[in-house]
Formats: sequence, C-alpha cells, structure tokens
Amino acid sequence: MAWFRRLYKRVVTDSSIFNKIFYGVLIIVCLVIFVSSFFSYKYTRNMYVDEAVKNAARLVDNINTEFEDNLDQVDQIIQSIYAETDYADSSNSIKEILSTKSYTGIEDEFHSLKVIRNFFQRLMFLRKDFNSFYIYSSKEKVFSYAIGGKNKLDYSPTNEAWFKQTMEADGRTIILPPHYPFQLQYNKEVISFSRLLKNIDDFNAEPYGVILLDLSMDSLKGIIDKARLSEKTGVLFLDPQGNEIYQNKVEQGSIVLNKQISHQIMTESNGNYQDTIDGKSYLISFNTSSVTGWKLLTLTPYTEIVKGGDRLLLFYMELGIAAVMITILLAYMFSKVMFKPIHKLHKGMNKVKAGSFEFQLEHYANDELGQLIQSFNAMVSTIRTLITEKYEEKLARSEAEFKYLQAQINPHFMYNTLQIISSMAIVKKVPEIHQVSKSLAKIMRYSLNTDNNHKSVQEELEIVSSYLDIQKLRYKEYLNYQIDVEQIGHVPILKLVIQPIVENAIVHGIELKGANGWIQLSSRIEGEHVCIDVFDNGVGIPRDRLEKLMQHMNHTETMEWSASLTDNNHIGLKNIHQRLKLMYGAEYGLQIESEEGNWTRVTIHIPLPRPEGRLT
Repeated sequence: MAWFRRLYKRVVTDSSIFNKIFYGVLIIVCLVIFVSSFFSYKYTRNMYVDEAVKNAARLVDNINTEFEDNLDQVDQIIQSIYAETDYADSSNSIKEILSTKSYTGIEDEFHSLKVIRNFFQRLMFLRKDFNSFYIYSSKEKVFSYAIGGKNKLDYSPTNEAWFKQTMEADGRTIILPPHYPFQLQYNKEVISFSRLLKNIDDFNAEPYGVILLDLSMDSLKGIIDKARLSEKTGVLFLDPQGNEIYQNKVEQGSIVLNKQISHQIMTESNGNYQDTIDGKSYLISFNTSSVTGWKLLTLTPYTEIVKGGDRLLLFYMELGIAAVMITILLAYMFSKVMFKPIHKLHKGMNKVKAGSFEFQLEHYANDELGQLIQSFNAMVSTIRTLITEKYEEKLARSEAEFKYLQAQINPHFMYNTLQIISSMAIVKKVPEIHQVSKSLAKIMRYSLNTDNNHKSVQEELEIVSSYLDIQKLRYKEYLNYQIDVEQIGHVPILKLVIQPIVENAIVHGIELKGANGWIQLSSRIEGEHVCIDVFDNGVGIPRDRLEKLMQHMNHTETMEWSASLTDNNHIGLKNIHQRLKLMYGAEYGLQIESEEGNWTRVTIHIPLPRPEGRLT
C-alpha cells in the first residue's frame, strides 16, 4: 500500500488543480466508455452468433435439398432408357440392341451405334455437366460417349467393385463418391451413377446391361456456389463411414474433427456444433442426405460470425476515442491560454541552451509573464552582443599572431640571399638549386605580402605547387602529387591555408611511410559550400588520436595551442581551423578523416561567392 499512497500523493495531493480536473474528467469518461462498449459488444456478439447458427442451419439444409434434387434429376434421366426401350420401335430399341449378341452386318452395326449415340446426345442435351456415358451389355458389347479424355480400350468392369455393387443393387441406382473416371483417361474427378438394366415388365428376367453415367464435379461446385456462402465458409462431404468425400474452401489437407463431435455428427441427422480445427474455432452445421447417406457439413470460422459484432465494437471504440480526443482538446485549449507564455519561454531557453541567440520572443501581455519574457529578450540580446565582441577580439588576435610571424623575417635580406643563390646555381650549372631558390623566393614573397589577407584559390595553389616542387627534389621518386581544382580557381580564400595542410601531410604522413608517397588536391561544390580535399596515402592517424585532435581543434578558449604548432613555415591545423571559423562562420573550417596505416583526408570548407562577388 505504500506505493499507492505515494502515487495518490503525487497525482492528487501534490498536483496542480488543472491536472486534477484534467485527469479526473479523462478517467471518468474513459471508464464510462469502456464499460458501455464492453457490455454492448457482448450483447451484440451473442446476437450475431445466434443469428449465424440459424443461417448456417438454413444454408446447409438448402444445399442438401438442392443436392438431392440434382441426384433425383440424374436418376430420372437414367430411367429414361426404359422409355427408350419399351415404347420405341423394335428396330431402334436399345433393349434389342443390347440383347443381340452379334450384328447381322456392317449396316446393322452402324445402325445400332447411331441409335445409342443419339440416345447419349439427348442425355447430354438435358444437362451440360454430364462428362461421359457407358453401357455394358450382357452380350459383352460396350457403348461409350465422352466429351473429354481418351478411352481405355482394355478396360473390363466385371471385376470392379462398383460393377459388383451395381449388380447387387438389382435395379436401384448406385451413386459413387468423387473419383477419377474408370474407363477414361481424364485428370478431373467425377461423380458416377450406375444402374442394372432390367425389363421393367419382368424384373425376374435376365438383365441385359449396366449403364454408367459420369457427372462433372462442376455440378457439385455449382450447387455450393449457388448457396452464396461467405468467402471463408467451407463445405465438407462425408460418406456414411465418416470418410472425407469432398471439401471446398477449407484449408488444404484432411479435416480432423473432435472425436466426440465426429461421433455425434455420424449418429445424428442434423445439428450444429463448435469445434477447434488447427487452432481455429469453427461453427459446424450439418445435414444428412436421404438419398446417399452422405453428411453435408459447413464450417464457418467464428471470426466471420462475430465480424459484425467486432465492427460494432470498433465503432464504440472510435466513438470513445473521439470523446477522449474532444476532452483532451478542450483541456488543451484551456492550458494553451494559461501556459502559452511559459511554453514560449521554455522554447527560448532551449534555443539558448543549443547555442542560438539570433531570436527574440514575441509577447503581447503586460502581466508578470510578459515582463519575464521582456527580461529574457534583454538577456539574450546582451549575450549576443558579448559573443560578437569576443569573436571579433579573437579574430583580431589571430590576425595579429599571423602578422607577427610574418614580421619575424627581413624580406629584403631574404630576397637578396635567394637571388645570390639562384645566380650561383646558374653559374655552377646546378639547375636543381636554381629551381629550389626560385620556388622558395616565390613562397617568401607570397607569405610576407601583407597587403591583402584574401587570395584566390588559384594563387594559393601556385604556392602549393612551388612548395611541392621543392619537396620532390628532396624525396625524389618517393613523392608524387596531382592538383585538380580548376573549377574553383577564382574562389577567394584566406591566405596560407592550403600549403600548411600539404606540409602537414608530407611531414606526418608521407615521410613516416618512407616510400610511394602520393598527395592529391581536388575540389567539389556542395550547395553553397566549396570543399577542397587534401588527400595523402601516408600512415594515417589512429582513431582515438583523431578524435582528440578534432576535439582540440574545436576548443576555442585559447589560441596558444596554434603557436605551439608553429614550426618554420608550418602553421598548426587548429590555427587554420579557427581562422576559417572566425572569418566565415561556425559552419566552416577543417574536417579530418583518416584510416590508420592507409590514408588521411583533410577537407577545407569555405563559402561559395555570390554572383555579385560577395561571399555567401
């Protein structure tokens, strides 16, 4: 009970009045809706089940009646052979034809076949679902007519079970369950009717033949389709021994009924039961054919029976959800009026927490909350001003440090010295020294020029090419490079950004590898960003060290680390990263990717100039 007291204290005692009203109304409405929906569902479900049982009983009775009517019609058609026998002219009599052991000639044989064929065709005209007819005379004559398949010429019925059963029936029509034709090579099942042909005036006389009629299964399927059963209702026929004869719309495989229910079905003439088959509950309605003794069963899933009740339950659930939603909406509208200023202030604080200060909260009221929002706006404005001043101060400090490095060298002295070296190289015929001094003079002139802090990418790359030419003389075949950035050559960039990164790739990547060094400079444009990739196939950077390097580069508390990375012409990566961010914005700078032992890629992100020439 301690947990209940704590819950009651938190929800009821310590909660606001708004929460008490809101949750109280919500719980009462939900409870009423749940109880009413539950009892309505139970009542409706039982109503649908009762109605479904009655409908199922009517349906199975109708199907059984239609089935027996069809059987009786076929039996009447079979009996028409007696009319053909007794009242026709003796020369056309089927009885005379069947009773004659041999023909008097070809003309007599042709005439007999024509009489039998005409009789079969008249039968076929009466019903379109007849598949084949056979008459086996007592004089060992066989007459057949089929609409499909091929006759088995060597077939003899005398030893077949159906033939013996027909003989024992002594003139009664025998109905055989679905099977493949006896004398016909045909891959579709049929229902067969057989009867012993006897003289109706003298039943004690010797029989003169047996007639066999095959009825297509389409007839049985047509009876079932005519009943218009639900899509998932199945039909099952059982013989008097309980063996499955036919099933329709029932899942593949034999239907295994509960033993007790199966026994009751076989001993009763009709009824309704519930059984579970393969984990699914079914309503089973059955009736017995007085003609064949077959059991006709319909199996309807209970999910189909209660579908209407489930739809009503769904309606009540939707109605309840709508009522709850309306209640929530009204509570929300009230809370929105009361708590909109607080919510707005909360969103503003989250923006500040995320580092965004470029906004002002709107306010219309002059109450305490309105005054609080005004004070918040003033605070954000002050912070924004302080951040701007601090960034400008850092930018100025960074530029001062850079110019301080430039001032450490006397340009005139360096130019004169390099000119002397170049001249001596020409005199001494040492072209390599001449090339090195020429490239170095170009780099020095570019580096010490303080007139403009921005250069084009093309100008930067000319210095990079000079630097790489010098390094190739040092590393010879161990260093190769490729520069492919023509599409962005006009884009302005801070001076001395690319060369230090290339130098870093050689010193910390290619040099440690010791052979087959490769550096590639490429570019791409992504939206309004220009990306310059400096790729090397050096030793790479371990993942933990790379993570620490990126964290250190993004650390903006002090600029001393950049000075510690300065070594002659090498300006530290953090210095370059901070210069780019301070000049262009926080979204620009350096991005480093590496795979230890294989490669490193440093990507420079700078803005794409607008068409009129201003940076984005």
